[in-house]
Amino acid sequence: MSNYLGIDIGGTNTCYGIVNAEGEFLYENSIKTESVESIEDLADQIYNDVKKKADFVGIGIGAPSVNEKTQSIEFAPNLNWGDVVPLTKIFSEKFGMEVNAVNDANAAAIGEKSYGEATEMENFAVITLGTGIGLGIFINGKIVVGSNGLAGELGHTVVRRDGRECNCGNFGCLETYIAKDGIVRTAKEKLEFSSGGSMLNNISPSDLSPTEVFKSARKEDPVSLEVVDTVTRDLAFAISNLINILDLECVFLSGGISKNGNLLKRKTEKHLKAHVLPNLRDKSLLKISSLNEKNSGILGAVASIQSKMAVLIN
Repeated sequence: MSNYLGIDIGGTNTCYGIVNAEGEFLYENSIKTESVESIEDLADQIYNDVKKKADFVGIGIGAPSVNEKTQSIEFAPNLNWGDVVPLTKIFSEKFGMEVNAVNDANAAAIGEKSYGEATEMENFAVITLGTGIGLGIFINGKIVVGSNGLAGELGHTVVRRDGRECNCGNFGCLETYIAKDGIVRTAKEKLEFSSGGSMLNNISPSDLSPTEVFKSARKEDPVSLEVVDTVTRDLAFAISNLINILDLECVFLSGGISKNGNLLKRKTEKHLKAHVLPNLRDKSLLKISSLNEKNSGILGAVASIQSKMAVLIN
């Protein structure tokens, strides 16, 4: 039985694991992405950790802003390793084996298709909610990569003209409102105009996080509920555009912020009803990915290298 190394590079954490052909984890670990100085440093750290854990025959990598045609990370707003990072080249030289890189949200979508609830679905999307906002789309059973290999940048669609400045250089991007830093910023802005009775006032500004906001919202904290309502309204607006344009049978939410589960889903569904076309309203599902705790990004990266190596063998 062949094993594979899957790597999921995120703006906050880089998770990786050795997975067998059945999708079972033999080993798993993570590194704080911010502590990594370069892609070469990341390859070195992972190599030194996994080289004696288990044998594997190929490496799949999911990362933000991957151009799947050049196999490089290009101008990733939330990574500081340079404008163009030759991802596959660095890892293949370090490990001496076949490597395949995909956009991190595409990896999550491939993971959902290969190991999750989308195995029988032909048209669906996975939205990754974390340090950034990503999108992986399957249309007619095939992953969408676009003419330049860069499809799926949902986080950098503009939802408010003249809105917040984004790391990509644009203004009003969805990511600046519903990603990790965007949620915290909204919470701080609303606290400035609150009467001071919010549970969030008891949390140090440096410790404020989406998890704390959602936790307080579950306890009916008015400021937190207002933040959650704002976030889920923007998320629902983005999802409704996908459904109205692509006629998707399901949209899965994945990533750290989606672990807020039922509250996130319930509030988003409420706002979706206002934007989805009437003839599509009851035909598209919204789900929290069941692979969230298993890291769909790693599994999707592994599935991508399995597919590539199968083609090479044949």
